[in-house]
Amino acid sequence: MNLLLDVVDLMQLQEVWSWRPIVVAFSRLERREALPGSIRFDLNALIPRLAQLRRSPDWLNAANDPARLPIRDFSETDLSRLCPDTSADTVRQSLFDAAYDRFVVARYRGSAGPTCRLLLALAEARRLDAADYLDDLHLPRPGSPDWIPADITDEIRSLDGRYDAAEPGTPAAYVIADSFWTLLVKAETADLEAAARCQDETPAADARRQLAELVEVARAWNRSPSVVGLCYQIVSETENRD
Repeated sequence: MNLLLDVVDLMQLQEVWSWRPIVVAFSRLERREALPGSIRFDLNALIPRLAQLRRSPDWLNAANDPARLPIRDFSETDLSRLCPDTSADTVRQSLFDAAYDRFVVARYRGSAGPTCRLLLALAEARRLDAADYLDDLHLPRPGSPDWIPADITDEIRSLDGRYDAAEPGTPAAYVIADSFWTLLVKAETADLEAAARCQDETPAADARRQLAELVEVARAWNRSPSVVGLCYQIVSETENRD
C-alpha cells in the first residue's frame, strides 16, 4: 500500500472544473506547469474542435454554445469529440487528473508502512502524544471534510482505489487535519535525526530522505492558507494482481 499526501489548491480546481467556461479553463490550464505524461491543455487546438462540436447533430438546434459550458458539464460523447486521441471511456477522468495535477502544490508518495512508522517515531522523538497528530493506524489524522467541494467529490473519490462505487459515502480521500502538519513543520533537526536513527527496517539514509520530503510538503502547506492537504491510500499494482 502506498501513501500519497497532496497539498492542492482545491478551490482553484473547483473553479476551473465546475464554474468557468471551457475556453477560460483551457486558457488557465495551459499556462500551468504539467506533470510528466499529463494531458496538454491547448487552447488553439480546442477552438476548432469546439467549432466542429457546435455543428454536430446534438448541438445544431441547441440554445447553448458548448464554448460556454464548464468542463464538468460536457457529456462523454462531447468530450471524446474534443479529445479524439483519448478514448470516450477515459476522457473525463484523464481530463480531471490532468487538471488536478496542475493544482498540486506539493506531493509526497511512499510506502505506507515505513512512512507511518517514521511519523510515529517523530512524535515520540518530540515527546508528543501521537494521537493528537495521527490516527489509530498512525496515518495523518483526518480533518474537516467541508474543505472538499461537493461538486468534485465524485472525481476525487475516483482517484482512490479504495472507493467502492457500490457503497455511497465511502471516503476515497480525506482532508488531513491541520494539527498533523505541525508535527513536521515544527520538528527540529535533532528530532528528525532521532526519528531516522530508530528505524530498524529502513536504512537511516532512506529514513532521513523520506522525512525531508515530508517536511517539505508540510512547509508547502504551511506557506499558503488557500491550499488543502489530502491523504490517499493507493493499492500497488502487485496488490491489485493478488
